[in-house]
Amino acid sequence: MIRFYQLLTTTCLLLVFLSSLHADTYSLKRNDVITHVNTLNIHRIKDFWKAVKHSESSMYLTVQTAEGVKKVLHVQLPNHKVAPVARFGVDVSANKLAGVKVIHVRRNSPASRCQIATSRK
Repeated sequence: MIRFYQLLTTTCLLLVFLSSLHADTYSLKRNDVITHVNTLNIHRIKDFWKAVKHSESSMYLTVQTAEGVKKVLHVQLPNHKVAPVARFGVDVSANKLAGVKVIHVRRNSPASRCQIATSRK
C-alpha cells in the first residue's frame, strides 16, 4: 500500500511538472506577425529568410499574435544552413513593411515548439 501512495505521489508530481513545461511553449499560428528576429527589424520576406538562414542555433522572435498580444519567443534551430524554410518550418507572406505574416506552420517543426522567453539574454 505504501508503494502505491509513493507511485501516486510521483505520478502527480510528474504531471504537475509536465503541465508547467507545457504552459511555457507556444506554437506559431496562422496570422501571427513576426516583427523581429534576434535584434533585427523585419520589414520584408527577404529580411526574414536572411535572418533565419544566418542565425545561430538559438533564435529569438518578437511576435504579434493574431489576438494582438506581443510575445518574445525562443527557438532552437537545427543546423541546416542551406534551406531556411526546412530549418524553421514556417511559410510567410508580406505584411505592409511591418514584419512577416505566418500563413502556415509545418507540423513538428521548430516553429511549432517555441518557448516563451521571460527575458532576452
